[in-house]
Amino acid sequence: MENFSITKPDGKKVSCVKEIPESAKTVVVAVHGFTSSKESSTVQLLLKRLPAAGFGVVGIDLPGHGTGESLKETLRIPTAVDSIEAAEKYCLDLNPDYEICYFASSFGAYLTAIYISTRKHKGRKAFFRSAAVNMPKLFVKENPTETEKKWLEDLDRLGYFDATLDIGAPVRITREMFDDLRNSDLFALFNPGRFGEHKIAMAHGEKDELIDPEEARHFAEKFHIPAAFFPGEGHSLSNSPETPDAVIDLAVSLYKS
Repeated sequence: MENFSITKPDGKKVSCVKEIPESAKTVVVAVHGFTSSKESSTVQLLLKRLPAAGFGVVGIDLPGHGTGESLKETLRIPTAVDSIEAAEKYCLDLNPDYEICYFASSFGAYLTAIYISTRKHKGRKAFFRSAAVNMPKLFVKENPTETEKKWLEDLDRLGYFDATLDIGAPVRITREMFDDLRNSDLFALFNPGRFGEHKIAMAHGEKDELIDPEEARHFAEKFHIPAAFFPGEGHSLSNSPETPDAVIDLAVSLYKS
């Protein structure tokens, strides 16, 4: 396993980790969720499981996340999508014949879905774990809680607020990022056929406390995406010790198809 960084066209750096077997013909770009990083248990499991199955893995830190170079960059939807694009380019620079696939969790799935809908790319297989299909609704609400009212006060007063969503370290949401979310409804933006046919699969917890399972189900049905819903599982899909591996098994089946 190797930690390294890549440089985007604007000079910003993306903190990365990779494990690519010499014989690999496919590389999976792994994109973590909100407040998480490439050090997450999910990405670490991918780095263990996928190379053993013959696949390479390149995991990234999104802007404003992790502890390396990526943390220095302001989080915006375009800058985050830039990072995914840069990771794919890095893989193809290593070997232009690599098949590119995606494994994306939560907020990372939201961003990856935007990426494959709005930018030219080579990958045609994407696995969405606990996809934050309704990500804007986590911040842009008609009836905000007291905590969310404080966020909005900070946004007006400081131009940003720091959010955790009770799942990890604080991530700064600027006024620009808040507007990005408000203007990026995935149900309206998602267009996986724009750049070619895709194979997509989803896994979601029936008891997901953060991303409403019914919203995930509606998204899967609207776009005809096979989706596995795990009874008793929350957003982390880890209540049962068997579930994380079961989710990876589903991804491997997709990549081999």
